[in-house]
Amino acid sequence: MATKKKTQKAQGLKESAYEIWLAGLGAFNLAGEEGSKLFKHLVEKGSEQEEVNKEWINNLMERAEVLTGDAKSVLNKVTSPIEDGLAAAMQRLGVPTRSEIIKLTHRVEELTKLVAQSRAAGQTKPKPRARAARA
Repeated sequence: MATKKKTQKAQGLKESAYEIWLAGLGAFNLAGEEGSKLFKHLVEKGSEQEEVNKEWINNLMERAEVLTGDAKSVLNKVTSPIEDGLAAAMQRLGVPTRSEIIKLTHRVEELTKLVAQSRAAGQTKPKPRARAARA
């Protein structure tokens, strides 16, 4: 009888170990299936979130463009009268404008070239004017 009990215990242990082995295989298989499903689900959710983020960012960019345009418009409204007033005041004082200074600079450069060319051609220097005699 003792051997029969030992054999039954060994058989029970063997069956338990086999069931544990099968449970492990089942868990591995289930993890593979569920993991694959979970991965696909996460990819879908990520894709949805990406679309939401893109839309949100596009809305922010559009809003920023509108605000930039508004800011430029306000800046022009503020600076234009100031610039006009400053230009008028400078004109009354006889201060030359930037464009007038540029034109004058170009004219001086042209005249300098002409003088240099005339000297190089051997022409004589213009004679200095005679000073009026003092009485």
